[in-house]
Amino acid sequence: MKVRYEGSFEVSKTPEEVFEFLTDPKRFSRAFPGFKSVEVEDGSFTIELRLSLGPLRGDARVRASFEDLEKPSKATVKGSGRGAGSTLDFTLRFAVEPSGGGSRVSWVFEGNVGGLAASMGGRVLDSLARRMINDVISGVKRELGEA
Repeated sequence: MKVRYEGSFEVSKTPEEVFEFLTDPKRFSRAFPGFKSVEVEDGSFTIELRLSLGPLRGDARVRASFEDLEKPSKATVKGSGRGAGSTLDFTLRFAVEPSGGGSRVSWVFEGNVGGLAASMGGRVLDSLARRMINDVISGVKRELGEA
């Protein structure tokens, strides 16, 4: 099942600070709900999480790498994940630009979901995905000292 989400949020940090944070897996991975660990090697990274989203419960592993880094304004992350009886292949693009005294982060997430997550149906999956997105954005703000 194909999915696509996009949005933006603002923080009080400079674009350079935000970009540095978002492109450092050891820092940004802690923004994910259920974060357990992160490993960085050979230009890629693996994040282990404990999922707890409705029927999607259990350990998950996401492996990804950065592509098309244009410091300090935009980047693309491509990866895949498995866990909780589900699979995910994805591309995440984000851009950081000055806004007021801080930065605006605009993002687009496109993916292909399989397994249990796909079998739940579009509305249920959409609701769970939006909750996860909001939790991640809150985590990013928290890790940047905004919350």
